[in-house]
Amino acid sequence: MKKRQPISLGRFPWIADTIYQLATNSNPAVTVQFREEILAERVKAEMREEMECYSVRRQVFAEQRDDGTWPNGDVDETFFEVVRRLFCLHDLGVRKTDEHVVKAVAWLGKVQARDGSFPLNLHHTAYTLWVLAMFGFGRSAAAKKIVKYLEKMRRKDSGWLDPQLEPRLSERESAHSCPWTTLHVVLALTEYPEQRRNMEVRKATVFLLDRMFKRSHSTFFEHPDHWRELDYGYDGTACFKWAIPKMVLVLGRLGCGPDTKEVADLLEFLRKTLRPNGRWGANLEGNDFLTLRTLRALMAVQEAGNSAQGERA
Repeated sequence: MKKRQPISLGRFPWIADTIYQLATNSNPAVTVQFREEILAERVKAEMREEMECYSVRRQVFAEQRDDGTWPNGDVDETFFEVVRRLFCLHDLGVRKTDEHVVKAVAWLGKVQARDGSFPLNLHHTAYTLWVLAMFGFGRSAAAKKIVKYLEKMRRKDSGWLDPQLEPRLSERESAHSCPWTTLHVVLALTEYPEQRRNMEVRKATVFLLDRMFKRSHSTFFEHPDHWRELDYGYDGTACFKWAIPKMVLVLGRLGCGPDTKEVADLLEFLRKTLRPNGRWGANLEGNDFLTLRTLRALMAVQEAGNSAQGERA
């Protein structure tokens, strides 16, 4: 197995302070994952133990009910609360074999519809697939049903439009798909190597690039400024935001290196929005978890660039 390379300051010199800050001044969960994934280091046992004892992680565990859920109203609300908490647990370094994750994923299987969809909207189903795939459940029966459902819901422009949100527009064949719904479907599908080679997924990415930073007809984040937001969290709609790191990750997965024009433009946005303390986020303090996810996106385009150079050599 080829050894993973650490992130290159030669490619991204503007993240030097980011690297220093996360290595020396971040929460235990981010520190471990950052050193393993971004710096390609071997993490000491005591550092991993500190992550496992992290108070935030223990609190999320303690709030989980015996059936695998976290309380939040009716079934629909509880469904997405479970997905958001799973996303939070992934941020906290919890992995698929943990009993809390296993119980939550098992509960999700009970509320999945026969067609593969989940309650609420199309983007909630796509986000669920992304979370399942991140944990390593991408080949589970539930995930396979979601993939089939999303493929069935793909529209002629290679994008996706939620008929519940756009009842009138969805009846018109000429209506464009929703870029934000499409973003989260593509984000989930590109967790799969075979989907990265899928021409329809690539067409959907072109669709996205053409509609970024523009007003959308969809009621799902219709204002152009939503593309520039770097909100991050597990409440409300924050999980659907921070679009630019997500797009960089998608492009990297599709083989676009840092010198690709579309990637270079997005990297310039990230360079300009870097906070004085080396982090990204919606406020001056930034957010450690968003910063780690942004660095993962940079790693994806770095690896794509390295692969392209290797093919030319």
